[in-house]
Amino acid sequence: MLLGILITICLEILLPVITGAAVAFSLNDGRSKSDLLAMSYVYGQIILFAIFQPVFVFSILKDFKFSKALALFMILMGIVLAALVVICILKYKKLIGTVLKSKIEKPDFWMIAALAVVGIMMVMSVVMAYYDGDDAYYVAAAAEGINSDSMYKKEPYTGYAITSPYRYLFAPFPMWLAMLSKLTGIRVSAMAHSFLPWSMILLAVSVTYIFSRYLFGDDKKKRGVFMFFITILIAFGDYSIHTPENFLLARSRQGKAALASFILPAVVALIFGIIKEYEAKKKVNPVRLIMLMLVGFAGALCSTLGGVLCVSIVLTGSLCMLLTYRKIKYPFLMAVFSMPCLFFPLLYFVYT
Repeated sequence: MLLGILITICLEILLPVITGAAVAFSLNDGRSKSDLLAMSYVYGQIILFAIFQPVFVFSILKDFKFSKALALFMILMGIVLAALVVICILKYKKLIGTVLKSKIEKPDFWMIAALAVVGIMMVMSVVMAYYDGDDAYYVAAAAEGINSDSMYKKEPYTGYAITSPYRYLFAPFPMWLAMLSKLTGIRVSAMAHSFLPWSMILLAVSVTYIFSRYLFGDDKKKRGVFMFFITILIAFGDYSIHTPENFLLARSRQGKAALASFILPAVVALIFGIIKEYEAKKKVNPVRLIMLMLVGFAGALCSTLGGVLCVSIVLTGSLCMLLTYRKIKYPFLMAVFSMPCLFFPLLYFVYT
């Protein structure tokens, strides 16, 4: 179990941070260790989700075994990770050295209070985990992938063979859960209820921390107050089973929880970054546009309509940017780069 926990930490924290480091350095939105760590974590997880989605949808449509799909993902992810690490070392070597040598910023009272609330939420998400009706689908589908080495061959609710096209296969988030369980050796139910929740909470809080940077710059007090009240709103937002806070704290093993709490806020944060950079430099880093495309793929992994929601938000942001600055180039590019994720909803209509 201890080895499984260590592997889980590597997969859910260390791997995303390493994967997203090159993106965080290239966007240059913050030089402090905490800012770069949060950005690396968020962007890295988006990249992981974005690679996982097409690999597993393709594998399911080709009737591959789960183990073969997992091997394909690991090979592709290894290539991408190696490329990103090489880029990071060659292009940002001096910046990495400067960041590593810099002192860790001392958090103020409000940021410490916010961290305390986050810690409480993480602990409670584990010790107060409870069964939800949708577990009959999410956990069962993930367990099927491992136990029978197949994907979407059986109806999770009944165990009977699926005889017609299955609408859930275009958002295979349960396979992400199965992947974590397979690589760590931790049972699917334990991974879903005890280990995935704290990762999703950290991702949601990290996106909020990126927002605080955009809103308040280097003002630690304002950022701390903002983070504290946001975490309080999350902690006490579980007043209904329909709120995003409920999905984050109590149902984070479900794809729609990741979509509402992490992916959609990340889309807004990326749009915010594009607008802020355009205001300052009158141009936009192409990496931001690429991340808009990847976050759409990540949204499609979480829900069949996740990509559609991501595109809708991007189109709204591009329209606001067009009306504000009267320049069509970047609003148009934002719309174009957001569109590829619509391929999966189109597949849904073709196959169902």
